[in-house]
Amino acid sequence: MKSGNNFMVKLTSTNYSIWRPMMEDLLYCNDLFDPIDVDKTKKDDMPTKPEKMTDKEWEKLKRKTLGTIRQWIDISIFNHVSQETEPLELWRKLEGLYERKTAHNKASLIKRLVSLKLKLGKSVSEHLSDFQDIINKLTVMKIVFDDELQALFLLSSLPDSWETLIVSISNSAPDGVLSLDVIKESMFNEELRRKEMGVDISQTLVVENRGRSKSRGPKGRGKSKYRSKSKDGREPTICHYCSKPGHIQKFCYKMKRDQQKKKNDHHKEGDDKNTMATASTSDDGVSLVCTAGDCCHVDNSDSEWFVDTGASYHCVPHKEYFIDYRAGDFGSVKMGSQSSASIVGIGDIRVQTSVGCYMTLRDVRHIPDLRLNLLSANVLDQEGYKHTFGEGKWKLSKGSLTVARGKLCCTLYKTLESVY
Repeated sequence: MKSGNNFMVKLTSTNYSIWRPMMEDLLYCNDLFDPIDVDKTKKDDMPTKPEKMTDKEWEKLKRKTLGTIRQWIDISIFNHVSQETEPLELWRKLEGLYERKTAHNKASLIKRLVSLKLKLGKSVSEHLSDFQDIINKLTVMKIVFDDELQALFLLSSLPDSWETLIVSISNSAPDGVLSLDVIKESMFNEELRRKEMGVDISQTLVVENRGRSKSRGPKGRGKSKYRSKSKDGREPTICHYCSKPGHIQKFCYKMKRDQQKKKNDHHKEGDDKNTMATASTSDDGVSLVCTAGDCCHVDNSDSEWFVDTGASYHCVPHKEYFIDYRAGDFGSVKMGSQSSASIVGIGDIRVQTSVGCYMTLRDVRHIPDLRLNLLSANVLDQEGYKHTFGEGKWKLSKGSLTVARGKLCCTLYKTLESVY
């Protein structure tokens, strides 16, 4: 019984689907499977003694099989089978405990499969193991999904940050039919690419959804529907600007209206002609503004963005914008010809454009000493996005999809993008 023991795990209340095939292999490798080898379609069927084996040898073999199975049962559930003297009865009792084909168990597994997501920090291998565990349990319950349906479930388990891969796989599927093996291979390749690139992985801008925000009214000025409690059950937040609950200062519409009024009273046209873009504040939130030259539309720098053709990546000074954040020492960037600023974190920021597209800016650099929010035009170009300027209008598109629109305001091409 030495063969395979080093790779065997004990049976617990949660790992039966893994433990069973491993135990079957262990019994096979040690010639101990005969005492439980019966026709599964016949409930009263009993194992057949080999012709050349005596009754005493058969009883000894059954006892060795029984002892081997018990050896790999955790103490927490050992009492359930401690009185069994026949290996087949022990085996069937374990099946009855952990393979109950009730409607509730089936519904619970389906719910787990649908809600399964690749979590931050979890490897693709671990995620695929969790996915296959659910599939195996459903198969035991006679719920079998074909290859394409499994592929669809697995693809839907990927997070928003993998949207580019999802779109690529979906568009390249022959006749629209996905392959489970292709998706698994693509996931491993993507994980390897991200590990090799590290923090310098190419930034992505992902279109996650298209349509108007549910929080907006018919005229786009509905009240925000932020949750009264955070996901961890904390008490409602209080805005430090208007003192009302349910939102933080960054999302305060009163503050934004006041800032917009102040901004309209202080518009100034600059002289420098550096190509960039910024985001101004309106009732709809933080607004993306593309510029054909420098401008003084930066009275509220905390909520404005500049699209910079010279930037290698997106940068912001505001940590509160991030929906996913990783702190650390990631080097520095030059500020003008002499000074520099440290990069203290990297993360993701989500926005919604004026045309209803939900977008995620990936791997944005957090630079506290930076005065402006910079949106890298180079990153957009590398991701296949196209900027179109002309006749006082601006458009950001990818293929036939229009991601954002804007119009010329003073020296600025302006469009609305709310931080989501």
